[in-house]
Amino acid sequence: MKQKKIIILYILMLFVGLALLFTKSSPTPVAEPVVQPQVEVKEKPKTENITVAVAKHDINKKTILTKDDYYFKSIEIAIGSNEKSKYIGDADEIDAYVTKNNISKDTIIESNFIASPNSEDYILLALKEGNYMFPFKLDQFDSYLVKNLKGGDLVDLYIFYSDEELANSNAKNYKESKLVSPSDDFIKNRIKPIIVGKKILYIDVGEEIDQKFQKNDIGKIQLELSNQEIKLLRTLMTNSKIIMYPSTYERNIDDGLRLLSDKEKNWPLTDKAIFSKRKQINLLKGN
Repeated sequence: MKQKKIIILYILMLFVGLALLFTKSSPTPVAEPVVQPQVEVKEKPKTENITVAVAKHDINKKTILTKDDYYFKSIEIAIGSNEKSKYIGDADEIDAYVTKNNISKDTIIESNFIASPNSEDYILLALKEGNYMFPFKLDQFDSYLVKNLKGGDLVDLYIFYSDEELANSNAKNYKESKLVSPSDDFIKNRIKPIIVGKKILYIDVGEEIDQKFQKNDIGKIQLELSNQEIKLLRTLMTNSKIIMYPSTYERNIDDGLRLLSDKEKNWPLTDKAIFSKRKQINLLKGN
């Protein structure tokens, strides 16, 4: 009897254990901690790159600058620095400007090293000692010069003329030559250079070019000429046609003419050009 009670007790304990096993709730899942992504704080740049003009070679004072005198490179400066305003970052800010002082090769060219065309400093610096500014008036048909030339470029001046034979009433079958500038006879018209390799100081265009050709002139080109060159040019301009062309010479020629001698006043002696690259011939003579 006692053993039966023990067996029954074990059976009850077994049922209770099984009941507890099946009725036990599953454990509450533990949420994994959320990892916040690290935000990388970027440091603001302290410098910037700018473009500056640099001397290609040693440049003398009073030089009218061209693209052969400078190049551009990039440099780094502090953001907000006042340095940026003193440098030149565009060709329009330097081309055809004149230097106020000597500039060494590979030196960064600053704005205060140069003077702009049409400024008072430019006129004083661009003129060589003993030379003068001379205004050459342009016709509408010279508009191509304004569009293609700039300060520092070189031009040649030609006279447009013809050598006409005239009958002399005092002698039979005797003819003499008379120079006319220009002639109505197209076949007899000629041109000869009289002053070559002259530098343009600046181009003065008062108003915009008139595409309908309603105006007679478009402005002036200010040339640098010597006193003797001005005398010749101004004299010829009183009763002849003078034409300007872009120069065929590579460098400025200080002595673009020679004084007339008595035997040279009846010119031209031949159809050859007065000037050549190999040799300069006496003024107004074609031999």
